[in-house]
Amino acid sequence: MMNQRLDEFFDETWEKYRKPLKNKTKSIVRQYDKYLLREGIIKPPQKIKTYNKGVIVLPAYPPPAVDNPIFKEPKKIAFIHEDVGHITGGRYYAYFMISALLELGHDVTIYSNRKAVFSHEFDQYKKPKFKIVSKTASQLATAKIPKSDVYIGSPIHGGVNAIKQAEKHNKPAYVLIFDPFPMMDKFIGKRKYTGWTHLVKGLRETDAQVISLCNETSKYIYDWLGKEREEVHPVYPCINSIILEQTEDQERQDYALFISRLVKHKRFQDCVKACAENDIKLKVISSVNGIKEKAQEYVKEYDADVDFHLRVDDKTKFEMIKQARVIINGSMFEGFGMYVAEAIACGTPFVGYDYPTFREIRDYAKAKNIYLAKMKDADDLSDKLKQALEEKKFAEPSKEFHFEKMITRIKDI
Repeated sequence: MMNQRLDEFFDETWEKYRKPLKNKTKSIVRQYDKYLLREGIIKPPQKIKTYNKGVIVLPAYPPPAVDNPIFKEPKKIAFIHEDVGHITGGRYYAYFMISALLELGHDVTIYSNRKAVFSHEFDQYKKPKFKIVSKTASQLATAKIPKSDVYIGSPIHGGVNAIKQAEKHNKPAYVLIFDPFPMMDKFIGKRKYTGWTHLVKGLRETDAQVISLCNETSKYIYDWLGKEREEVHPVYPCINSIILEQTEDQERQDYALFISRLVKHKRFQDCVKACAENDIKLKVISSVNGIKEKAQEYVKEYDADVDFHLRVDDKTKFEMIKQARVIINGSMFEGFGMYVAEAIACGTPFVGYDYPTFREIRDYAKAKNIYLAKMKDADDLSDKLKQALEEKKFAEPSKEFHFEKMITRIKDI
């Protein structure tokens, strides 16, 4: 963990001076770090207990309830939430968490920089109080927040303020972390994470706890943020089960369905290729304002039959999932993978790459119609799609990712 901390410091010096430190300088810095630890000037990094020769083993989901759960009894909660002008999975998740807290009887106020564009999707859920307290996302980090019993922050600047308020009033803080940097580095390459410095520092230096998406992402949080296992709480995302339950059963139609943003690590081109090779239409649900030119180039390159659907509401989305012969995605990285859970909830087969959160979702739900191809192997993805289309394993809809499950889980934190 010390090496990781110093590597991050070396990266920071590069950002500032645009000149790499020489090995002799790095050696001096490491020696000084050891001196600070030895003299007790800084605390040693927290270590996570590992089992089975260093492999972190977590309990099956959901984990047992903590002693004296914070959210078991009603409290006044400040949910400091940074929003943007389009739908993202993390922000959707945050609103479901707020709805679950309201169901548990908590008094929740959202403090934000703007109204969520998808707020109408929650018309049938309990409503929190809502206050706009900043003009921009960055100003949310310093916005004035009334004294509360618990502070929850999401994602960056909301988290910074939640930690600050909790320290000021000696109250508990929880920060939602969706995409751990070490996990992103592993699966889609090392990158610079602009704007996260204060939040990461705050999480490392305080008792603020973390709410993660699942066990697999939690594994990458412990050392990165200096948290013990009992300070990281996985809470599975839930589907919009109220809307799903109001959606009628559909006859299957001859198409595959892609549900995701059209960004590089989703490997949309692999899905287009697989569908073209298996002579099946591909329908695309995306939240972006327009289709990137690159996506259209892939359609032309593979002479594929593709329809794009933008800003689809949840009712229409569930109808399309129920009609599809298969859900397909080529993503190399997800904090969770909501479209896999939605496929399982509708009994629709899923085809994707062999990614750890997909395996966790599959195993938790005991789904038998999840087809995982070798990572980045477009030919194997095409083969897995062929297998799924031939086997036609349409399962009974599952309730393992319904809203009620999230309510139960949060009560145990």
